[in-house]
Amino acid sequence: MILLHQLWNQRRQNLWIFIELLIAGFFLWMVIDPIYVLTANRLIPQGGDTRGMYVLQLGQYDNSFAQYDAAQDSAGQMRRHYLSIVRAVRTCPEVEAVSIAAFSSFPNGMGWNGMQLFNADTAMVHVQQYRFVSAEGSDLPLAYGMRDVRTGERIQLPADFAQRDMVAISERTALDLFGTADAAGRTVYFDSDHQQPHEVAAVFHNYKHYTSEQPYPLMVKADADVMEIPSLMGLMYPIVFRLKDGVDPDAFEARFQEEVAPHLSQGNFFYDGMQTFAEYGRRQALSSGITNKLRLQYALGGFALLCIFLGMAGTFWIRANARREEIGIRRSMGASVGRITRQFLGEGAVLVTVAYALALLVVVNYVSVAGFAEGISAIGHLTKDLAPDPAYAQNRPVPHFLWVTALTYVVLLLTALTGTWIPVQRAARTLPVEALHEE
Repeated sequence: MILLHQLWNQRRQNLWIFIELLIAGFFLWMVIDPIYVLTANRLIPQGGDTRGMYVLQLGQYDNSFAQYDAAQDSAGQMRRHYLSIVRAVRTCPEVEAVSIAAFSSFPNGMGWNGMQLFNADTAMVHVQQYRFVSAEGSDLPLAYGMRDVRTGERIQLPADFAQRDMVAISERTALDLFGTADAAGRTVYFDSDHQQPHEVAAVFHNYKHYTSEQPYPLMVKADADVMEIPSLMGLMYPIVFRLKDGVDPDAFEARFQEEVAPHLSQGNFFYDGMQTFAEYGRRQALSSGITNKLRLQYALGGFALLCIFLGMAGTFWIRANARREEIGIRRSMGASVGRITRQFLGEGAVLVTVAYALALLVVVNYVSVAGFAEGISAIGHLTKDLAPDPAYAQNRPVPHFLWVTALTYVVLLLTALTGTWIPVQRAARTLPVEALHEE
């Protein structure tokens, strides 16, 4: 009661800080919302073991280069050279698995390839597809570290996976098509007329194509051979490989550059470096704007917090100085520095809570009209055909709102109390005689 009475007596001085907190609460909620979504998406597991995973980059000479050899430019020659390069990587003693992946089938790659899948009842799911070439022992799920939903172990595809035209699907795809993740052995179709049946060989954990986004329904399929188009071969089929457990990456990279890389320039192909999965992901996040978006949101949030901090500190500095006589009297009557500080902090907390509660009324109205923030989508309009996965809190309205509201309140309250504590501590430590003398 004393605290509320004190706030009412100081209502004129509190009005400006109350208005500031009201505006800051709404603004800060809007800033934290996209930060929450992007951060929550990034924290979703990749879906596979990405440690020791590399992408090999090949360049390709054309007739604009002096090194171009027209005699080596036929489809057959290019194919032989390309598979020879794959073989050189696969036979490295440190390499566990290699994948000849299609251009759009590498995590964090710039391409994206989608299609429709149907079940026997013609229920349709739009899926992303990863395609790989099965030549030279290429195995995409093994190279990507995908794991079986039932066993948790790395997927072991049947030896005739490509020949039997089988597919592997993600857990989300299986749930959407069959209502269960135990879908191995079932049949999916590439058309609603059920003319293209494909047996499901395995179901793997949801796998993220983009590190900063949520997993999309995914299907993996193998092709028997590379596309024999010389001008596209190096671009369309990046070589992805993974190291065996226990291999020292630094030692491997040094040996690879010295002993293996010189043998990877064959025909019109030339070795153009390699990157780890983490390096490739960081580059993609920067080029797609995700990194800059996060930086912008953090900058806006920091600016809002600075304004709140300065406003609270300035206001309570003035209030503390104006109430030096009251502080001096209370100190002379035995009130401790801590007790006085706690009273001022309590006043600040009440102001923050009431102002934030009113700001939430505006937030609720805004969200009901404009919706929540969404993470950057690299697949654009395709996401509108897919219901957000309710397994993630950021996709459920009530948990989403509560998480952002709680995070914003904590940040706002801590900032305001810090801005209050500094001037109040200074005023409360003033000797009672000195405070009363000045008054």
